[in-house]
Amino acid sequence: MAYKEMSVDELAKSLGVDVDEAREKHRLIELIKKARKNKHISQAALAKKLGVTQGRIAQIESRIGTTKVTFEILFGILRHLGYEYRIVAKRAG
Repeated sequence: MAYKEMSVDELAKSLGVDVDEAREKHRLIELIKKARKNKHISQAALAKKLGVTQGRIAQIESRIGTTKVTFEILFGILRHLGYEYRIVAKRAG
């Protein structure tokens, strides 16, 4: 099955990574894509601001190699798009 046809859970399981981490990264990537498009910023323009290639932005947005993309990188991209991100710990229950 092609990775684009897999759910986040299936992809995480096939790669042997934490499902919750994969879900959260996927959610952040979707937010990045939406924010970039809403601000009418091209992948190339965003890449230039971040000091990476347009291809790297395309990889991130298409979830290629998502397991290797850190939360720090995703938060950094969001900051460049005008977002502030906070992590809140809550007791499960």
